[in-house]
Amino acid sequence: SFFFLMAAQRLECPVCLEVQDGQQHQCREGHVFCASCDSSLRAPRRCPECRMALGPLSQAIRCRSHEERIAALPAACSHCGLATMRGEVAAHEHDCPQRPRACSAAEAGCAWSGLLADKAAHEATCPFAVCQRMMAPLQTEVVELRAENSRLQAQLAPLQAQLAAQGAENSQLRSRMVALEAGEGSEEG
Repeated sequence: SFFFLMAAQRLECPVCLEVQDGQQHQCREGHVFCASCDSSLRAPRRCPECRMALGPLSQAIRCRSHEERIAALPAACSHCGLATMRGEVAAHEHDCPQRPRACSAAEAGCAWSGLLADKAAHEATCPFAVCQRMMAPLQTEVVELRAENSRLQAQLAPLQAQLAAQGAENSQLRSRMVALEAGEGSEEG
């Protein structure tokens, strides 16, 4: 335990004084700081320990050995207490059977939260989840009908333009016909 405490202190970021998971950056002299603190350094970017100029953040030098030592530190699952390493705890906690889960219908208003083992039984009788399952095919159909409507609207626009052009041509022909009929009537008289 003392060993791990000492190891963790040597891995602390000198800026935030925490042992951060994820990327660790270093200056050319080997001073290591977490990527989060590195990204918050203001221009001109300098090493927080030796003040040596740092290049652009996009060209930061990673300290993979530091990252590996942090990932190897002991950790425990916050849900079931399983002893593991920091580099593996996030993946375990995501899939931990003791992690509380929300009902799949939480967005619809269900406030249930419980263990994964109990989730299926809850959702089988949850009125919000039942309603969502019933609505899903209807929602899919609505999406399909909207797509079909858009396709038909796109086909309709050129037909309406064609109809308008034919209507204008029809009006011209009627006018000519009226003029011709009027001309025939004046020749008879």
